[in-house]
Amino acid sequence: MSRIPDRLNIDKNDRNLYEKIEMDDFFKGKTRKEQFLLAMAIGFRNNIKRPLSTKDGFFLTKDLKAEDSALIMSIALSNTDNVDILADKEEIFRIAEEYAHAGIKLLNDKIESTSFGNFWKHFEKDLHELYDE
Repeated sequence: MSRIPDRLNIDKNDRNLYEKIEMDDFFKGKTRKEQFLLAMAIGFRNNIKRPLSTKDGFFLTKDLKAEDSALIMSIALSNTDNVDILADKEEIFRIAEEYAHAGIKLLNDKIESTSFGNFWKHFEKDLHELYDE
């Protein structure tokens, strides 16, 4: 039986990236959980995971709402294509953390490569295209 983690982690070296995106207007007032979930979704959308080299607690699992947990479990299920994954919270969270580790770098690179204010216009366009699919 796997242990149920009490927090989701980021790679210790990513903390500065999360702090950096907090300076962007879009992220002002966003929680660590919201930042993590967006980074995770971006990593998943781009099908890129990266193992964490050093773990650093980022937010507590008790802060996850039902819809947050459903998103994380859906990503783990899609990643493994095995329903048994749903019984292993430790593995589910590891997968989420690896997608977030890749996603935060992608997100930061995208923000830095676009001119001021244009990133969110591109992001909104991408969301509309995903919705249309």
